[in-house]
Amino acid sequence: MPENIKRKKGTVKRLTYHYIFDHKLKILFALLMMIVSAAATGMHAWLVRPALDDVLIKGDKEMLFLIPIAIVITTLCKGIATYLHSYQMSKVAHNIIAKLQSQMFNKLMFFNVSFFNESKSGNLISRLINDTYFLRMAIVKTVTGVIKDFLVIIFLMGNMFYQSWELTLFAFFAFPLAIWPIRKIGKSIRKITYTIQNEIAIFSNVLGESIKGIRQVKAFNQEDYEINKANSTITKIKNYFIKSAKISNRLSPLMEFIGSLAIALSIYIGGIFVLNETMTAGQFMSFLVSLLLAYKPIKSLGNINLSIQEGLSGAERIFELLDTKDIHLEKDTNTNTIKIIDGKIEFKNISFAYSSKNVLEKIDLDIPSGKKTALVGLSGSGKSTIINLILRFFDPHQGKILIDNQDISKCSLKSLRKNISLVTQETNLFNDSIEANIKYAKLNATKEEVYKVTEEAGAIDFIKSLPEGINTIIGESGIKLSGGQRQRIAIARALLKNAPILLLDEATSSLDNITEFEVQESISNLMKNKTSLIIAHRLTTIEDSDLIYLIKNGKVIGKGTHKELIKDSSFYSQMYYKESYSE
Repeated sequence: MPENIKRKKGTVKRLTYHYIFDHKLKILFALLMMIVSAAATGMHAWLVRPALDDVLIKGDKEMLFLIPIAIVITTLCKGIATYLHSYQMSKVAHNIIAKLQSQMFNKLMFFNVSFFNESKSGNLISRLINDTYFLRMAIVKTVTGVIKDFLVIIFLMGNMFYQSWELTLFAFFAFPLAIWPIRKIGKSIRKITYTIQNEIAIFSNVLGESIKGIRQVKAFNQEDYEINKANSTITKIKNYFIKSAKISNRLSPLMEFIGSLAIALSIYIGGIFVLNETMTAGQFMSFLVSLLLAYKPIKSLGNINLSIQEGLSGAERIFELLDTKDIHLEKDTNTNTIKIIDGKIEFKNISFAYSSKNVLEKIDLDIPSGKKTALVGLSGSGKSTIINLILRFFDPHQGKILIDNQDISKCSLKSLRKNISLVTQETNLFNDSIEANIKYAKLNATKEEVYKVTEEAGAIDFIKSLPEGINTIIGESGIKLSGGQRQRIAIARALLKNAPILLLDEATSSLDNITEFEVQESISNLMKNKTSLIIAHRLTTIEDSDLIYLIKNGKVIGKGTHKELIKDSSFYSQMYYKESYSE
């Protein structure tokens, strides 16, 4: 069996057993309502015979009274049943999609950092939004459309056989001819839809990067470049949609032609039957109405196949994400809770590499508890990697890291990260209020606690100057605030967490000298009674550190206080005096 057919069957089976069957009672109720609706359609066609034969030809006055009542009751029943089954199936579809979206987002939240380094955000967002949209439409149309239309066809064919089985056989001889093109077109649509969804993911990524980096775009006069890049993807998507339309729209005239053959043949043969008096006019009209009513659901079944293929294409991409290998998941199988009293950190013979590039080579570090320790080195020397290893964003390839003599690889990730505060160069703020951004560290914090940390972070003055104060929405990534204001919010957030270990990864590198000097006081408040590890691009900000490590090419080449290193290390003194001279 070809791989694509096996994958398709696996996708359908998985959707059915793990998602659709969860709602079997709702689907069963919807199915009963579909039977009522389909039966009502068949009843409408059947009522044509007595309306013609008994009322118009025989002049039966009682039937003249009863048939309109029957039509109204039948229509009412059909309307109620149609509403109920459509509503129930919509609920089922939305519940299934919500479950899939939750599963995908939950899995994303527990992927490790390396997965996100290798993935494009636009592709991930597209799977959560665009692919689930296609699948949502497919579920609604498939379960509702296929079952209901099939039932309608059954009831109408039942009436047609009841009126004349010979004429029914003549009428439906042409429809098997449509099976092959329907399958062929559906297969092509599924392939194109899969490609379209990939291109939409690429476009989402291009769009996100362009908007997020709009300042760089404008600073480098690259508006035309970004427009051309976006237009290239837009053109590809357009062409694939046009190709999809070119293929899918072949189905409608094909079904029209086959339907017209069936109707033409039925009128000709039926006319002969009526003229030969082997069939009454009422029988023939009831049969013809049934055939005309059956045409629409038969045609719809062909179009539904296209929706099914689009939905399965989306489902495949969804399951690709859900089936991402466990190698990309953060391994938090340990139940041991780390207990931090002093906060002493030790690196013992640690080595680490990104892919095949060595970043750290057998380094040893002793970061004393309650002290201010700094890491100094050129860009790419491995300083930020040390921070990442302490937080277990990555695990070392060799050696072990101890906090208060506890191996962090044998402790739960939650308990480890609960005891560490991180402030980085890129302040990650959310498009929410200032209060919500600060409380991200402690969701149940009181207003008094929030106001206290804003004062300690030196943020209270600028917060009060804002129109809505602490309830001000700060925009995506805090775009409405200055760099210094964003840093103070990040520091307030870390103060609220009040973890015993503090990691500062070039937390003030994006600030000017004056703003940095002002923020340093907030950082000093943050570091009180904590084990602090700092990466700083300006050495003047770490002169008062209790211990400074010199990192070069992933190795420790020296350590000591500022005065000791100025005296004993040419590497450190050159960096320090070069910086002082440049300022």
